[in-house]
Amino acid sequence: MNYFNTKRPIFIVPSNKCYEEYEKIDKFIEILNKSGIAKIIKSVQKNIGRKGYDPYNLVATIIYCFSKFKSSIREIEKICIFDLRVMYIMEQEQPSDSAIKDCINKYILPYQYEIFTMITKTIIEEFQLDISKQYLDGTKIEANANKYKFVWKPTKFHQKLDVKIKELLLAMKIEFNNEKMIKSIDLSKKIDEYVIRENININTIPSAKGKRLTKEQKNYKLAYQYLIKLLEYEEKERICGENRNSYFKTDKDATAMVLKEDYYSKLSHDFHAGYNVQILVSSSLITMYGVFQDRSDYYTFIPMNDLYFKYYNSYPRNECADSGYGIYINYKYMREHDINNYVKFQSWSGEADGKRPQLFYMFSDGVMCLNTCIGEEVSFDGKYHQRNKDGKLYKFTGCNNCNYAYICKKNLKNKDLDYRLYELIPDYELLKEQARENLLSTKGIEIRINRSIQVEGTFGQIKQNMNYDRIRRRGLEKASCEIMLMCLGRNIRKVFTLIDSDNIKSNYWEKTPNLKKEKFPFPKQKKPKKKAE
Repeated sequence: MNYFNTKRPIFIVPSNKCYEEYEKIDKFIEILNKSGIAKIIKSVQKNIGRKGYDPYNLVATIIYCFSKFKSSIREIEKICIFDLRVMYIMEQEQPSDSAIKDCINKYILPYQYEIFTMITKTIIEEFQLDISKQYLDGTKIEANANKYKFVWKPTKFHQKLDVKIKELLLAMKIEFNNEKMIKSIDLSKKIDEYVIRENININTIPSAKGKRLTKEQKNYKLAYQYLIKLLEYEEKERICGENRNSYFKTDKDATAMVLKEDYYSKLSHDFHAGYNVQILVSSSLITMYGVFQDRSDYYTFIPMNDLYFKYYNSYPRNECADSGYGIYINYKYMREHDINNYVKFQSWSGEADGKRPQLFYMFSDGVMCLNTCIGEEVSFDGKYHQRNKDGKLYKFTGCNNCNYAYICKKNLKNKDLDYRLYELIPDYELLKEQARENLLSTKGIEIRINRSIQVEGTFGQIKQNMNYDRIRRRGLEKASCEIMLMCLGRNIRKVFTLIDSDNIKSNYWEKTPNLKKEKFPFPKQKKPKKKAE
């Protein structure tokens, strides 16, 4: 008797759990209808040829699948066949992987920011979420590129080649501009002029070994070799652009980065292709995203806020971020656009634990050191060069009898001098003082704790719970579209949570009435050692 045999086909009746899930899907479809993204799909849709799959249902299916950890096209194709929830959305249609890919490239990719913000705004209005506090953070996600096929920007090699080209042009008695680097198009013209002037027949130049060449022929062949190499360097620099120093052959938009965790070995010892993913989170909802090629977070702050303003028509009221964003230009940007500054500066951790305390205090009349010595502004000389455009040099005296010299002069080469020169940007110091005051207040403590919960928790859900640790698509635009779908899927999961929850919170941690303002530890005085007579 056969015990392992297939039964005859049966009709599957949905259970109560299925009906609960269908109610959530109905709410999800309602949000899509209210968002107005149907206008975008309608403007792209063309009624030419055979009737295809319903683009409205297909877009809804793709977003829903991303919310259920299915970010691969092949996985979406399978889930359309076997998952009752997706069959409910697609009305039992079973699109192929090519149809799903075409839908993403046609309807979603060109309008990714519009679709994301329209749906997100609808969620905010539907559940009346408070987005006055925005939390910014970023992470590096590995790109879909070959591990060891990266190319460095040949800046130094280009400079050395330029010197060789100019030496050769001098030998060829050709005029050139010595102040600028020679471009390939200019070098090509100069080579053509040299061939005409010296009457060189390039077709009769011998190439075999042992053949004697004239001086003019040697100069031409060497100049041609330099031209080929110059074209190669210019092409590599064009692909890299101004703001990065590397790219990958299999994904030229990806940058060589040291990731926290390697996709293959789960270690981090070498350079890998990656993208810098930035998100703005408020009330545990991703309000804006961005994919950048920068290896650091310094210069992603302004583009992220510009994107937020473009699609929300306002800047964040309060913004909190870690010390990776606390540079002068970002602080000035926040002041210009009336954004309350809760961004940590770069020396925050040192001041917080007392290991690198604040040495100089800026006030309206000048600068004061820990020993209450008022700094005297002096001019830069040949020994001390100006490092910052807006920097000013201050001189502090009485260092030999200072009780804080063990901290202030710890890393100085010449510790015997009775004075210290220090460069400060007065405006930056005032902005840092404002950020310090905001962050140490009771409201700042609440915002800092909620930042670590909300934005760090969001990345944890995306990378761990949703098992998303590598971008599948290649190219900056396609990678950005994939990140958008992942962030939108995360927001839809938040919608399902809000449907089940009776208590909607904008802050996961709220300050208590007896919470006091925080203070940094002040350094202890230490009397300087007397020199032996």
